[in-house]
Amino acid sequence: MWNCLRGSRLDGHKFRRQAIIGDRIVDFLCPSKGLIVEIDGDTHDPATDAAADRDMLAELGFKTVRYSNLDVMQNMEGLLEDLRRILNTTPDRWAREQSTTPRPPPLKRRGSAGEAVRTATDLLATISDSPRLDAELLMAHALGVSRSDMLLRAMRDPAPDSFDALVARRAGHEPVAYITGSTEFYGLELQVSPSVLIPRGDSEALIDAACEHFVDRAPPQRILDLGTGSGALLLAALSLWPQAEGVAIDASMSALRQAHCNATKLGMAERCTFLRRSWRTGGWQRDLGRFDLVLCNPPYVEDDATLDPQVREFEPSSALFAGPEGLDDYEILLPQTGDLLSEDGIAIFEIGATQQNVLADLVTKHELESAFRNDLAGLPRAMIILAKKHGGVGKAAGRR
Repeated sequence: MWNCLRGSRLDGHKFRRQAIIGDRIVDFLCPSKGLIVEIDGDTHDPATDAAADRDMLAELGFKTVRYSNLDVMQNMEGLLEDLRRILNTTPDRWAREQSTTPRPPPLKRRGSAGEAVRTATDLLATISDSPRLDAELLMAHALGVSRSDMLLRAMRDPAPDSFDALVARRAGHEPVAYITGSTEFYGLELQVSPSVLIPRGDSEALIDAACEHFVDRAPPQRILDLGTGSGALLLAALSLWPQAEGVAIDASMSALRQAHCNATKLGMAERCTFLRRSWRTGGWQRDLGRFDLVLCNPPYVEDDATLDPQVREFEPSSALFAGPEGLDDYEILLPQTGDLLSEDGIAIFEIGATQQNVLADLVTKHELESAFRNDLAGLPRAMIILAKKHGGVGKAAGRR
């Protein structure tokens, strides 16, 4: 939408984005016409919005027109034509010397970084569960410092001009990690892009389960990461066991490049082998050998699942969806897991929070044993499996 407005596609009428008028932040403003354009999501209440628009018109003389996110996505040309008609039939109120409409107050300019963070927090509250954190991370990125450094030393610094554009992207549901290009996982700073899933704290349950298993055993020497993505699981494991070497496979060359970049940045590239392979094609196991630890976060979302817009619209669908029940990739991988494990090896898969029982039955069907570990929210997240000949799962896991 902003690209259309700033590209003078509306007969040259000029707009400002994320304008602050009184106590209200508006999406777009045409100052010469006194016209506000708001793009509303599903959470907006029409009655509340209508009351706010009446107050804005009565008190400050600004007229508001509203469109839905669906209009923007599916009927942009129709929206622009409607907006062009409104602009061309609206008097140029502020240019007239004898206007009967009160002149608007000056738009507030952003002051300090702290003030801008507070304003952005209010703006993001409708689309994010952590609006303050999002705003702080975006501001730190705009300032080119760490979040901790910003909070300690830079909150009174002038807010950079680039911050508004970052907040606008987040307001459009784009994940913070894709905007800043990085995220943290198990104490490691990882670069991410839309070619890979964003590593999440839930997945740290897999690394915790591995630590528990090897606490009274010899540490793993060979580690395999199936569907490595950003390399998060493999690199976290290699950071814990510096004597280990890793193999990462992924069907996506873009993902492998991302993982290799992170390994290089963390000084682990010489301990890693990256292979482009898909477990959905035959022969993917050739020459891999056996491993003491196999880690995997496969696609496990049902095809028709309802997801947050920041996930469904931005993260790679090939790494999310796995058939009508979310089990397609487990059906492929579990029968082959035993052939990947060394004598004392263990495989740990991430699972959906409601999949424990059906996966436990599937593991048993393939003559393996299973145990499960919860994430910090208390939901089943890590499925731990061994071949039965290996004598059972780790003591800390809790056998089914």
